[in-house]
Amino acid sequence: MAKDYFLDHPTVDKVMRVVVALARETYVMKDRMALIETLLDKKGHVTRADIETHQPTDEQRAVSKADADRFIGEVMGPIVQDRVDLDP
Repeated sequence: MAKDYFLDHPTVDKVMRVVVALARETYVMKDRMALIETLLDKKGHVTRADIETHQPTDEQRAVSKADADRFIGEVMGPIVQDRVDLDP
């Protein structure tokens, strides 16, 4: 019988899905707040349109990607590392 879960127990998988969903939402809010702060520094005020129409520069994209990679590593790293340590 094939196991249909990634971690040691299906309940642990469910908890992990919740953790990942919360981490995703946290990162989205963190990223949006960084944009709001950047726009405030630049313009002194921010509208919803400013946020929705913002086009990041290549440098901003690179910084954002590096930050996202770090965040994902912090959230998923311990779980992935445990799985890697167990693999032959």
